[in-house]
Amino acid sequence: MVQRYCNGIAKGEQEVADTATLLADEREIARLVHNYAKGCDTRNGELFAAQFTEDAVLELAGRETVGRERLAKIPSMLNQYHLTYHMVHNVLIDVTGDTATGEVYSASHHLNPIQREMFSDRVMYITYRDNYVRTQAGWKIARRLVDVQFVEYKPVREPD
Repeated sequence: MVQRYCNGIAKGEQEVADTATLLADEREIARLVHNYAKGCDTRNGELFAAQFTEDAVLELAGRETVGRERLAKIPSMLNQYHLTYHMVHNVLIDVTGDTATGEVYSASHHLNPIQREMFSDRVMYITYRDNYVRTQAGWKIARRLVDVQFVEYKPVREPD
């Protein structure tokens, strides 16, 4: 016999619906993380800033950048590099209603020329510690702490 809730939805059906909603929320939040990286690497300030709430805070090395308008300027700061390549690794998200937290591992490559066809690759290994909020426009980053774990320098070549 199927156990029914007051609203007529079977218990098993409700669990499936709840799981589907949770997976959709996690997927939408993960997309924020990837679009953040894409915004950096393509120097697209509009895409980058669109991942955040209007009053979002990005913290790096004890300094805070507040608000979407100021955040939109961050990707252009990466123009000092020949190329950047932000790689997203582990994405751990915990959703509770209309808020969520995340821990995201990343390796961010920053290339500068050192000689013909050779570059210095400054790789920052980062753990992003995030707070997300569901808005009328969908999930957004409300606060992001950029926690640099360590930095590695290595020479790299252009592909043949």
